[in-house]
Amino acid sequence: MAKFGEEIKFIKESFRQQESATDKVYFIVTLPFKTVLFVFMRGFSLLEGKYFEKKPAAKRRARKRRIHTAKKIKNLRYNIIKKDKEIAARMVHAVNKIDRKNDALAEKATDAAVEGAKQFNLAKEWAELNKRKLLCQFAGVVLLLLGCMGVFNLCTAYEYAYNGRMLGLVNHQEDVLRILDLVSEKLTEEHHAEIAIDKKEDITFKRVFSVGRHIDDMEQVLSRLTYMQDIVANGSGIFINDRQVAIVDNEETAQEVLEAVLATFAVPSDTTTFEEIGFAEDVKIKPVSTRLGRIENTDDVIRKILTGAEEIKTHIVQSGDTFSGIAKQYNISSADLLAANPLVTPERLVIGQEIILTSAVPMLTVQTVEVSTLTEYIEYQTLYEDNASIYQGETSTKVAGQRGERQVVAKIVKNNGQEIARMELQSQITKEPVTAVIYVGTKELPPKQGTGTFIYPVTGAKLTSGFGSRWGRMHYGIDLAISTGTKIRASDGGTVIFSGYSGSYGYVVKIDHGGGFVTVYAHCSKLHVKVGEKVYQGQHIANVGSTGRSTGPHCHFEIQYLGVQKNPLKYL
Repeated sequence: MAKFGEEIKFIKESFRQQESATDKVYFIVTLPFKTVLFVFMRGFSLLEGKYFEKKPAAKRRARKRRIHTAKKIKNLRYNIIKKDKEIAARMVHAVNKIDRKNDALAEKATDAAVEGAKQFNLAKEWAELNKRKLLCQFAGVVLLLLGCMGVFNLCTAYEYAYNGRMLGLVNHQEDVLRILDLVSEKLTEEHHAEIAIDKKEDITFKRVFSVGRHIDDMEQVLSRLTYMQDIVANGSGIFINDRQVAIVDNEETAQEVLEAVLATFAVPSDTTTFEEIGFAEDVKIKPVSTRLGRIENTDDVIRKILTGAEEIKTHIVQSGDTFSGIAKQYNISSADLLAANPLVTPERLVIGQEIILTSAVPMLTVQTVEVSTLTEYIEYQTLYEDNASIYQGETSTKVAGQRGERQVVAKIVKNNGQEIARMELQSQITKEPVTAVIYVGTKELPPKQGTGTFIYPVTGAKLTSGFGSRWGRMHYGIDLAISTGTKIRASDGGTVIFSGYSGSYGYVVKIDHGGGFVTVYAHCSKLHVKVGEKVYQGQHIANVGSTGRSTGPHCHFEIQYLGVQKNPLKYL
């Protein structure tokens, strides 16, 4: 510790011995390095002394190395000292330069202050001498500015705009801002949607010259703002499988729309109980920010959801198909069918050609699970019995068949009202079916030619009009009134020469019996024979109807001889 104190004392004494400021800066900068080097060398000497006490030869070699190393250190120290002195000299020079610049700046500042005080005193003296003149000039400038501002205010106004769309012109911005709250309340009440108008962001103003332009009053401002369709509103969106399909005014309306769609396919009744009613798709109602004009009417949204999707089917053209016939078959207009098939020529359909059919279907699938009580029919059986009194090929009803009935309780799954699955829970027969018994004729057929004798074409009919003048004109036959569908039989055997529609006669059958005799059967509902077909007397040829010019179901019967109508009653 004594040696360390002596070394500290030596360092202090060495610092005091430095003559110039440069030497002192150099001494301070190099002192840490010298201290570290000193401590290292002193420690190394101690270790070396202990090591070489027992090894003289190694001590000599080490001494040589140390002398060589000392020379290198001396040269390195010399170079370091040289560089350090250069750095210290530069630092001192820089400090002196900064001091000289500060002195110059201080001198200039003093001169400027003196000159400024001098000028201020001169200006003060001049102002005292010209006080009245200055006041008059200042007052004139103020009056001129006030006049310019007044003229500017009279000739300018504010254009007000909503989201960049100019609406009109007002004298004051406050005229618009004061009325915005009233507009929001009025629109909210009228459209049942929350109207959000940001006074700072949505409404902007621009000052413009108003000469020759119309200035809106408060009523006009209210009207312009109220009837904006692009105003921002908070509505409710209906989403199907995360796809927005409609926007309504609020969540309550959206719920009403969905309930109306459900009610379309879930109609309650006394015989049906619904266990489940819902949508097969993922349906959500979410708040959306939109424009007022995009909010849709409730009825329109319901209609869009019920008919807004398309179902695509195909029809393969068959023999006899026509373009209009295909459209009628699938209840599609010809125009819509043509729009779906732009490459098809309606007049040139080819058998096997594919026709695309499109039809409107709901955007949502209403799925219901219901328990219904149903009445189902049980079909009757038919028994056939031979009958020798009836001609071969003809039949007659002995016992009319009747369908039975059973009451069924079933769980039914439906998609949009169409049954897709059913599970019967219980059933009960409420009416047994009646088996039909049909006579089948075995009697030999008469010859299919005229016999010269005639029979009534219908049995059990009422004669309502005879042969002769009627209502001012000639009636060439007799009318036999009876219910529609009654069988009309050939009055005699012969050959069918006409079977079809004939103006006021409606559906007609004419039979040539030979020998110049022809019979006519008019106003039929259905024909059972064709031209050229041979028939026998009593054969079923048509059914009673009221086609053509007719006042009710009946058979108009004529007998012609050599082309001249005769009174049928004279031949029956």
